Amino acid sequence: MGDTENVPLGDDGKPLSKKALKKQQKEAEKAAKKAQRQQELSEAQQKSDAEDISKDLYGDMVMIQSTERPDRCLEPIGNIGPKMADTSIWVRGRLHTSRGTGKQCFIVLRHQQSTIQALIFVGEKISKQMVKFCTNINKESIVDVCGVVKTVDQKVEACTQDDVEIHIGQIFVVSKAAPQLPLLIEDASRPELDDGKSDEAGRPRVNLDTRLDNRILDLRTTTKQAIFRLEAGVCKLFRDTLTAKGFCEIHTPKIISAASEG
Repeated sequence: MGDTENVPLGDDGKPLSKKALKKQQKEAEKAAKKAQRQQELSEAQQKSDAEDISKDLYGDMVMIQSTERPDRCLEPIGNIGPKMADTSIWVRGRLHTSRGTGKQCFIVLRHQQSTIQALIFVGEKISKQMVKFCTNINKESIVDVCGVVKTVDQKVEACTQDDVEIHIGQIFVVSKAAPQLPLLIEDASRPELDDGKSDEAGRPRVNLDTRLDNRILDLRTTTKQAIFRLEAGVCKLFRDTLTAKGFCEIHTPKIISAASEG
């Protein structure tokens, strides 16, 4: 009777069989090992964070809410060239592409039609955690980068600023994009084909319905940017010509029979 009282009971109140008892013991051992592993990972992460020499040089920016004015003079990407070599600058742009290779990461920053390559690598002031953070930034996120402009031996053919690059010293995410975008800018930038969704190399194209449903992303491509710049140039030419002839531009109210959507 005493032995029966020491036997674990199941959910139905009956003593567990040897097979069920053995299974229960294995599950308990697995749970204990899992908890131990999680504790070890947590301790390792805490130790790693404590040893992060770059913890103040990267991260997600908090919303400013007009409580302070950051002392940063942002340089337009299109103005960066060899004349600014070896100078430290701040730039803001969208993260176009990123490629991490171990202890270093290459990214391409884009602002309107201008792009530039930036590089970060582990060093005296740059930690592995910072490089990993840079590698994991979502594409199309807006970032602020502080770095030193360096000339390159070989031209960066994939960027408009092909004779310089930025060696990153600080990087902060201003506005984080979604991890999964409905379309990629490099896919939307390829010309449309009539015979399918991909070319001979198997690279995908973006359908018209996808472009229209995600117009805010489609307008970021170089082609769409060029179209609007041409339209703006034509309008400016007309305005300047008529202004020089003494015309006055007016905006008249429009009276229509029904409410408009615009």
